[in-house]
Amino acid sequence: MRDIKIDLVYLWVNDKDEEWQGKRRFWANKLGVVSSEENSDCRYSNNDELKYSLRSAEMYAPWINRIFIVTDNQVPEWLDTNHPKIKIIDHKDIMPENCLPCFNSAAIEVCIDNIPDLSEYFLYANDDMFFTSPVGPEYFYNEENKPIINLRTRKWTEPNNLYTQRILYTQDLFDKAFDRQKAVNKFDPSHCIDAYRKSSFKACKKMFANEFDKLIEQKFRTPNTIQRIIFSLYMLETKQGELKLNPPIAEQNFYTSLDNLYLKLESKYSIEEVIQKYRPKLLCINDTDDTSMTDRNGLKTILANLFHKKQDWEKSTDFTIKPVFNEICYPIVFSFNNKYCKYFAATLQSIIENSKPEEKYDIIVFNTDLTPNNKRLLDKMLPANFSLRFFDVSNYILNNFPDINLKTMNNWTVEIYNRIFIPLLMPEYKKVLYLDTDIVINNSLKELFNISFDGRQILAVRDATAQILHLKEFQERKEHIKNSLKIKNEKEYFNSGMIMFNIPAIDKNEYKILIEETFKQEKLLYPDQDILNIIFENNVKLISSRWNFCCGIFIWNKNFMNSIEGDYLADIKTAYSKPVIIHYTSPQKPWNSRLELYYEIFWKYARKTPFYEDILLEMNKEIALNTIIEGAKYTNLYLQIQSGKNIVLWGASIFLEEFIRKYNILNTNVIGIIDKNPNKKGKFIGQYEIFAPEDLERLRAEEIIITIVNSARERAIEVKEYINQHKIQNIVVKTI
Repeated sequence: MRDIKIDLVYLWVNDKDEEWQGKRRFWANKLGVVSSEENSDCRYSNNDELKYSLRSAEMYAPWINRIFIVTDNQVPEWLDTNHPKIKIIDHKDIMPENCLPCFNSAAIEVCIDNIPDLSEYFLYANDDMFFTSPVGPEYFYNEENKPIINLRTRKWTEPNNLYTQRILYTQDLFDKAFDRQKAVNKFDPSHCIDAYRKSSFKACKKMFANEFDKLIEQKFRTPNTIQRIIFSLYMLETKQGELKLNPPIAEQNFYTSLDNLYLKLESKYSIEEVIQKYRPKLLCINDTDDTSMTDRNGLKTILANLFHKKQDWEKSTDFTIKPVFNEICYPIVFSFNNKYCKYFAATLQSIIENSKPEEKYDIIVFNTDLTPNNKRLLDKMLPANFSLRFFDVSNYILNNFPDINLKTMNNWTVEIYNRIFIPLLMPEYKKVLYLDTDIVINNSLKELFNISFDGRQILAVRDATAQILHLKEFQERKEHIKNSLKIKNEKEYFNSGMIMFNIPAIDKNEYKILIEETFKQEKLLYPDQDILNIIFENNVKLISSRWNFCCGIFIWNKNFMNSIEGDYLADIKTAYSKPVIIHYTSPQKPWNSRLELYYEIFWKYARKTPFYEDILLEMNKEIALNTIIEGAKYTNLYLQIQSGKNIVLWGASIFLEEFIRKYNILNTNVIGIIDKNPNKKGKFIGQYEIFAPEDLERLRAEEIIITIVNSARERAIEVKEYINQHKIQNIVVKTI
């Protein structure tokens, strides 16, 4: 191939830009597409993929001449627009004025040939496409400088979505134009970075001028409009391009190597491991309407690991958060995702009601996905003495701690880790209070802010569970705290739902090193809490439990008060009668269960928020769903114990207790119940005796049914390991 200049073009939108969101809402309402497929949020979702796609281009395709980013009067906050290699192109520079604003990427992308100074040869990419290994210009253009057209074959059926409909419409239109026989197997775009010639682009648009005119007038994607594959079909038909077939996406798993890898953004597999397996040249990581927020938030970490080298066009960003008030104020940090916003509103309302007009509150929320409408509703709640600000700190973490792994589990999302970085993010503050979102305030916080640190770096409250680790059922947790975390006194292990940071007392360089070292800990049962306990073990002042009264312990351990003694017993009794900060630590939150302690206090505040009806609706839905699920589990367990085989039920749970008593179960083939809690051995549920695990072999059961419903799969694995370890034969383990 001759030496040619090859440019790279992206479309990009900042979906968090409130001005852009306002335009989108206006036109979606005006055109009646608010809830339609063409206005789906996932079409505009921005997880900073563009930053990492640009990094990938410089890492693996440094020969690219210039890079053009096409946007709607927007600029990525991290981009230095003075860099000579990158240029921002506004929609108005390439599209007719009467077609603006446009929210239809299909319409925008067919106008990119109008970019001023665009090379004859150019690549086009979406921001979710990446270079993942070294690749040269010859991968995109052959010896005759003809674009290499990457397509996939696909046997199309009837269109089941807008994308399919537009692909088939385009191919049928093309077949008619060139008098081609309609085929069952047709082409599918390859979902990778594509090569074009500007002259071919323009010639195709001239041939199908009416169709292109119709397309660019559509502000949102619309049926019966052409799709970009028409350029590839045109170049192949007119012999201006060379076809390269890629395997269908559904058949990727049958290959050991792939040039172009397409992945959906899902946590069911490790993207890094899949890339390592195939070693592709190009990669697309596509999100859908079904992509969870956990997966979206985790994508930045994945991309930062893959493309870690910061480039010259990235600004040096100051991530530090500065006080909003000049006078004395009470700064409080929260960290939650959009799902928890309505519950945070009750927390906020409780702080507002228990404050005085002369007290200034600087409320800071670490968040990545809060909707503009939710922000607006929260702002409306604020009195004059309150400030509320929102910060996305994920970029700070990725830039300053690229090697740490923010593991998520169960109901814990990546937001739980944000509290760890408060001393580094807020260096100009003196004191900063962190609070979880499943909390309400029952009195003024002024007293808490006036508590002396006595030379320590944080204030915190003893974790309630850590006070009963002497009980046999908590031996595993005790071993974890003492042996894995190396905490000398397990009773001083604290709960991380309330922490007051003494910012000036924390050496920032030393703290950064401690964070990096602590994240290397292999086993963390309660990730953020374990990390903070390791870091601050010798620098915490433990204060009264009334400042973080954890209700959950009283829900799932009815004998808690009888299991503690001494100073802590007196402390918890005082906190029980006069709690200031009420922390709903049970899985049974006040918004989904009436069993939660101080249930009524949460609702006292919740009903005064703009989210009250949303919380009620969510609660009713959850209760109804739980009733259906519970009924199904009862039915399933009932059917399983009718097998006639000798059965042991594993787990003397509340669920099992209610099942036996509610339905008066008297099956003679159920030998008994096994539970790890030694205090339950010898007791009965109905007619069934409770045994210890070591009794299993002599009971001669044929089947074990796990009756701990919240962690059935994990418990089944434990039981199978126990059976194998003790070489017990011929027992089948089942879950309900």
